Amino acid sequence: MKQQKIFSGLILIIVIILGLTACVQQKPVTIGFVASLTGSTSELGVNGRNGLMMAVEEINDAGGINGRSVEVIVKDDKNDPETGLAVDQELYEDGISFIIGHMTSNMAALSIPFVNSKDILMINPTMSATTLYNQDDHIIVVISPNSDQAVLIKASMVKNGGEKKVAVIYESQNLAYTGTIKDYLAQEIAPLGGQVIYEEAFLSGSNPNYQEITQRVASMKPDSIVILASSFDAAMFCQQLFKQKSQIPVYLGAWSMNNDLLLQGGKAVEGVKIPSLIDLDSQIPSYTAFREKYLSKYGAEPTFAAVYTYEAAIILFDAMAEANSDDPETIKNTIIEKSTYQGLQSDIIIDEDGDASRTIYEYVVKDGQFKKAE
Repeated sequence: MKQQKIFSGLILIIVIILGLTACVQQKPVTIGFVASLTGSTSELGVNGRNGLMMAVEEINDAGGINGRSVEVIVKDDKNDPETGLAVDQELYEDGISFIIGHMTSNMAALSIPFVNSKDILMINPTMSATTLYNQDDHIIVVISPNSDQAVLIKASMVKNGGEKKVAVIYESQNLAYTGTIKDYLAQEIAPLGGQVIYEEAFLSGSNPNYQEITQRVASMKPDSIVILASSFDAAMFCQQLFKQKSQIPVYLGAWSMNNDLLLQGGKAVEGVKIPSLIDLDSQIPSYTAFREKYLSKYGAEPTFAAVYTYEAAIILFDAMAEANSDDPETIKNTIIEKSTYQGLQSDIIIDEDGDASRTIYEYVVKDGQFKKAE
């Protein structure tokens, strides 16, 4: 009887141990998402969050990552580098080793050094500052560098005969994005006899005087106007140019390629040309399925931010499942070693530095919609 009690006790202990082990094995995978979710630049972050949550929902519906569900802690960086650094630190202190974000390039100045100093891996969906590339760091980049957008804008200007005298309006807080495109564009048109004859910076969210700025720009009589700003600010500048009956061709950066541009711009944005980081006309089954689900879930077309953040999450989840590890360095190496990932519209190739190069497209606003330029 005594031996039977001892045996029963041992069985109970084993069951408890196995139960505890199972609980440990089923601990959720928790990641962070950081973006601007409030203010004039929030559409980029909100769309990114939407794309991420679709990826999380899909992976969890499929059983999670090796049986572990995925949870997300969302933080608002308010498009402010100091706030961005603070929320990155909060995530690190909470034991988060993987962050998807940020969404605007100005966040890189403080956040990237912090991430590189800690045991964190950041998957970057939309920060495209050229300085982020060709670095052996703790960042995986899934977007093309800004220089690609400058090349496309230059080519469009040349095609339309507007590269000789160019005026640029650019947002100053996100200078890592707007400044590099502006400077690359100047370099691109210089060999063709073109130059930036006037440029003016403004600070988003500080109630800029859109009317006075556009009047100054138009008075310089440029062949083309380039506006490097969020979709909301770009729409406001276009509204003022429209009121002034300006006929000067307008070019935007891909940052403006959001639904707000159409909603806020109306007739004023008709004819503007803009680089697109996705093919809105894609009929690839993986993209059309994503698009239909996104439309049903959020009532709007998915933007490049939604697509790229979804893809960033899928790359991270795929590597975590393959490596069966929570170690950031191991996951980074797994992503780089695999190199090729199936994106929603095309393969995503990650190089040895963790950087991606993507196809970009030229679009024009026509009849209140984004249409691929001919």
